[in-house]
Amino acid sequence: MGDRPMTNEQVAAAVLALGRELAYPPAPSMRSAVTARLENERAAGARPAFPGRALWSRRRVLVLATIGLLAAVALAAAARFAIGAIEIRVQPGSPSASLPPVEPGALGDPMPVREAFARAGFEPSLPAGPAPDEVYVVDTLFGDPGLLMAWRPSATYPALPGTEWGLVLMAFQGDEGTVVKTVQAFEDVHEASVNGASASWIPVRHVLVIETEHGSRTFSVRGNVLIWRVDGITYRLETSLDRASALEIARSIA
Repeated sequence: MGDRPMTNEQVAAAVLALGRELAYPPAPSMRSAVTARLENERAAGARPAFPGRALWSRRRVLVLATIGLLAAVALAAAARFAIGAIEIRVQPGSPSASLPPVEPGALGDPMPVREAFARAGFEPSLPAGPAPDEVYVVDTLFGDPGLLMAWRPSATYPALPGTEWGLVLMAFQGDEGTVVKTVQAFEDVHEASVNGASASWIPVRHVLVIETEHGSRTFSVRGNVLIWRVDGITYRLETSLDRASALEIARSIA
């Protein structure tokens, strides 16, 4: 946890706390000198008479500063949202081209389907059709293991760019941010629906970070991704298929 970057909300809270703790040296009052100078300039015709509300109180300035800070925090919160255990962040300029594609083997060793489900402690739904060729248990940082299931390319599941897989399905329990996806712009994430459940469709290359008990693993996602949540389980489907086909697979899972 110590290596994880602070969120914008945590940075704002830390700055406010630091401001309360700093011992500022006493500053001499400038009120008399400034008032005298302004009065002299006004008497000499160099400055017009004081408007009734031209000088704002310190309290009003503080209120405006606070509103500005809250607006900045609100904007930062708007740049990220979550579906269950998967958080999506908007971060322009985030690199991805030099990162490796999602490779299940980077997360551990494959194991039989039933054994993997027993070790993870839950049983996700699977797409209609053949069983996955390989299944992996993802030991997350938060204690609730996740699952990664992979199918090799076929007539049904075209190959994912840069990998030896045709379909990758992840399933995670709980609401902790086990997976973080970073996209370049809000327009990269499209709303969708899987059997009435809110979903997100991401058809562009982006960055994927999985928080495991062994540290963070970062990948470049080159396929299309559909994310949704059903019965407390968050699903992430990666495929080369189009949106309509991906939604059809998801509906067979949910």
